[in-house]
Amino acid sequence: MNSMTDFDEQAWPFVPIKSDVFDHMQVVRAKGAYLYTSTGQKILDASAGAVVGNIGWGREEVAAEAGATLARLTYALPPFATPERLALVERLRDNWLPKHIRKVSFFGSGSEANDSAMRLARQYQLAKGRDKRYKVIGRDASYNGTSLATLAVGGHTSRKRGFEPLMLDMPHAPACYCLRCPMGKTWPSCGVACAHELEALIEREGADTISAFLAEPIVGTSGGGLVPPDDYWPVIEEICKRHDILLIADEVLTGFGRTGKRFAVDHWNVNADVIVLGKGMSGGYASISALAATENVTDTLTEAGMMPMFHTYGGHPVHCAAANKVLQIMEDEHLVDRVARLAPALEQKMRTLEDHPNVAEVRGRGFLWCVEIVKDKTTLERFPESSAVTYKLMEATVKRDVFTYFGGTGDVRDIINVAPHFIINEAQMDQIVSALREGISEVCAAA
Repeated sequence: MNSMTDFDEQAWPFVPIKSDVFDHMQVVRAKGAYLYTSTGQKILDASAGAVVGNIGWGREEVAAEAGATLARLTYALPPFATPERLALVERLRDNWLPKHIRKVSFFGSGSEANDSAMRLARQYQLAKGRDKRYKVIGRDASYNGTSLATLAVGGHTSRKRGFEPLMLDMPHAPACYCLRCPMGKTWPSCGVACAHELEALIEREGADTISAFLAEPIVGTSGGGLVPPDDYWPVIEEICKRHDILLIADEVLTGFGRTGKRFAVDHWNVNADVIVLGKGMSGGYASISALAATENVTDTLTEAGMMPMFHTYGGHPVHCAAANKVLQIMEDEHLVDRVARLAPALEQKMRTLEDHPNVAEVRGRGFLWCVEIVKDKTTLERFPESSAVTYKLMEATVKRDVFTYFGGTGDVRDIINVAPHFIINEAQMDQIVSALREGISEVCAAA
């Protein structure tokens, strides 16, 4: 290999992408809101990677903190206390988590944390003497991870495909997908029927078989920024509390300021029993996630002599140190407030795409926005799945020096996501929208 441009395109990824754009692209540096390739292309990262970034890439103070920690403490068994773990838990408790959430356990990925939250719910019910309660209710048009358990509770059709024999058949409540209501109703006359359907689902399954309800407060990339009506979550919370079913809020994508508040549940003052943390906690600087639970949940396990299983690299000191520094920067630079302040500008610019003949809807909140693309705007007819509209649109925006992120579940498709770093300015927002408008026209004309 003679240079960064002379690389074996078959060496990575494990299975080739088969893309004229991405198969030939090697990212060699990232700084601020930009990615730099081996050929010198400067790409505005409009999705902050996989919706993980917030403070911008390449912050030297985070690298310095991680390096110093690695030199001092390479590894410690996850149940052991270390200064880095204690500092991160303290920061989460003091500055981020709702006050009724006090217990924190660290993992590697969001999939691991959601999987562990499901096991925690099962142990909670076992500790209460309810051995028949094992089911975790998920939702259609959702995504909670790639483990077999999280795939089962999620509603991501394409990622489940072929793995059905390996998964438990978990019950699913309808998603808050008002554009294409799965119940054939219209808001607000529906009275949030999708929320009340949870009660009917519990009655059909039997409350004595349900351990938890696991859902994203705002559906992220899988459904494409599905923001529920304001009375949805209060109804869900009341149903769960009445049946002593744990309410697990999957905030892996929406947490840490992405929607303009610390957590998406804060928009509705929802008191979840468990909150699952991920992406924004480290801003892409470390592979770390967490589940945070009420003391009621953890004390119930303690009294029964139960302990949740840990993962080998859970709470790695280096990852905790990096996450702690990222959150400190978020606080010092008031970046959640910045999202809340600039969100109306991003929304206004994104909504200009709604006049495009192939855009069915623009939806989202804060710095999480999604565009649903259709073949026919009047009937909402989708393009055939074989047209791969979303993927081709990603290629089209990269050609215009903007990286956008795919979405959808297979059944729900042709979703493109914009979820930028919290540091971007309005000129960069304009660049994103311009690239999207041109890209949508190009891809839909050829589909």
